[in-house]
Amino acid sequence: MKKALLLLAALLTLSSAGAQQTERPRVAVVLSGGGAKGAAHIGALKVIEEAGIPIDIVTGTSMGSLIGALYSIGWTPQEMDSIMRSQDWTTLLTDRVDPDVLDIDHRRIQNTYALWHALSTQEEGGGVVRGINLDRLFTQLLYGYTDSLDFYSLPIPFSCVATNLIDNTEIDFHHGYLKQAMRASMSIPGVFAPVRMGDMLLVDGGLRNNYPVDIAREMGADIVIGVSVQGEELTADEITHTVTVLEQIVDINCRNKYQYNVNRTDLLLPVDVSGYSAASFTDDAIRTLIARGERVARQNWDKLLDLRRRHGIDSTARPASFRRPIPPKEKQRRLEGTPLLGERLVGAAFRFDNEENGALQLGIQLPFTWHLPMNFSAHIRLGKRLRINAQQTIFPSGITSPTLAYTFFRDDLDYYRADTRVANLRYSHHRAELLPINSRFRRYLLRAGLRWDYYNYDRQSLLRPELGIDSIPNAHYFRLCAEAIHNSENHWYFPSSGSLIEARYAYITDNLVTYDGGPGLHDIQGRWRVNLPIASRLTLQPMAYGRLFIGDHQPHPFATILGSEWFGMCLDQQMPFDGVTNLEYVDRNLVALRLQLQYRLLKNHYIQARFTLASSFTHFDDFQNPEDIVNLFGTSAAYFYDSFLGPLGVNIGYSNLLDSPTFYLTLGHKF
Repeated sequence: MKKALLLLAALLTLSSAGAQQTERPRVAVVLSGGGAKGAAHIGALKVIEEAGIPIDIVTGTSMGSLIGALYSIGWTPQEMDSIMRSQDWTTLLTDRVDPDVLDIDHRRIQNTYALWHALSTQEEGGGVVRGINLDRLFTQLLYGYTDSLDFYSLPIPFSCVATNLIDNTEIDFHHGYLKQAMRASMSIPGVFAPVRMGDMLLVDGGLRNNYPVDIAREMGADIVIGVSVQGEELTADEITHTVTVLEQIVDINCRNKYQYNVNRTDLLLPVDVSGYSAASFTDDAIRTLIARGERVARQNWDKLLDLRRRHGIDSTARPASFRRPIPPKEKQRRLEGTPLLGERLVGAAFRFDNEENGALQLGIQLPFTWHLPMNFSAHIRLGKRLRINAQQTIFPSGITSPTLAYTFFRDDLDYYRADTRVANLRYSHHRAELLPINSRFRRYLLRAGLRWDYYNYDRQSLLRPELGIDSIPNAHYFRLCAEAIHNSENHWYFPSSGSLIEARYAYITDNLVTYDGGPGLHDIQGRWRVNLPIASRLTLQPMAYGRLFIGDHQPHPFATILGSEWFGMCLDQQMPFDGVTNLEYVDRNLVALRLQLQYRLLKNHYIQARFTLASSFTHFDDFQNPEDIVNLFGTSAAYFYDSFLGPLGVNIGYSNLLDSPTFYLTLGHKF
């Protein structure tokens, strides 16, 4: 019996030893930080998988933490490739809200201000961007892994690195909220607001450990395959502006522990990232960087296979089979809501054109609750045309948001007739509005209420009585107004699909009932534009628009004016017209048809060609006498670059109204 027990013990010992001998080594993949350059990790992961090397541990820093976390929960390299290419990085790396989740009015605000920054009730530390959009993206991509958890329990154990700005120490994440860890690891100082955790203020992990091989070893890795997108430091000639200075500071700090960790790497895949920076988030750059990551891995194909053979990894081995949770359909949709409503915001916008030179607009929005949710906003426009606006909006439980607003205008404008300057007016304009009906939806806007205007002309010069431009009295007006808008266009300035319909009506009086002792005046304006894609980059955009003014008299503040759509829409009654750059008087009624072709050269580069026909007339009876109708035509060609500050454009036009070519240059949003 004793011999049998000894024999059994010996067999168990041999079996255990055999099991230990056949247990394969654990493989870790380490992904370095590098901002946009980290897209190369996706290409490298594709090839590592193809080589049949199972990945047991993933560690990363900054963009490496994003790619590594997604891979560790089951996103494939092919899926991550699609994710990277499909993002609107211009919006994602800011706090600007996806237009598809905004109502029309908030879309207008977002497309007016180049900077629209949220003010938190708590100090967030330095950083232009709070990372609101990144947070929303992470919430969607990490579906099923949004609770606090142990990172070792993920389908592939994972860890990432951040830096505590308080004491300049390295913080290694092995547990907690995965989204928070990724966000902290990517918080480039001065760009993204730091992440607060207790008494720590966390920023980009690359400042302490940009290539965390040591963490992978501590997690039990026997073999380390590293992908590095660490570029060379810039030379003095290459450091030419603020962005390159910041990039150099970050790159120098990212050298901490780098060589130490390179020496502990079994196979290093150094990606050639020359020509690209951490901010190279363009479509072409991402595509090229993913391809470069794949290329460097394929160049090391034999080394990958040799590593697998030397360490006894079965040639039939493949990455462990796992699947990420598939979100239900309601989780796959974009996040709904209007995030701007609940935020304290401050905005700034700048524009330049060769009419006004420069203009600056500042805005603020302050939500609060007093019996009901409310929102106070104020805007000031500084330039040749001064605007100061303040409005209070109430959000009851119904579908309308009643609004009370006041606006002060200070204008100094030249008016023309047939390219001859006939008036220069400097005046103050006070406006108060009460809008009990103010319903805003994603594609629809409906407003109705009462408006009071007072005009005080303190300088009138160059008046031409012989042309019907006589002394203009100070006066006030009451208007019962209604406005309806439908906007399904896919871009605020350069749409390629959808349509825009606008209709406005005002009943004008001086005492809420009559005007100058007679019937009130009727002002009807409308516009209908349709965007018809006729090729992948080419869009046909027909538009019909016009204005009808009905009444015995047309006060000067309501005179029908033609002007440029892009560069001088400064009056309520101004109608756009090609080949016109000044404010041109025309007869009170106008009907027009415009045909535009828009071609998208590159992602943000557009060419537009327009041709407009219009007829202006004083009375409807003029149609019986064609000589009383003024027929107009105008044409223009323009190039635009849709920049962060707003469209940068050059426009050349001609119209029979001026009978001379026009030229305009502009930069910035319309406001």
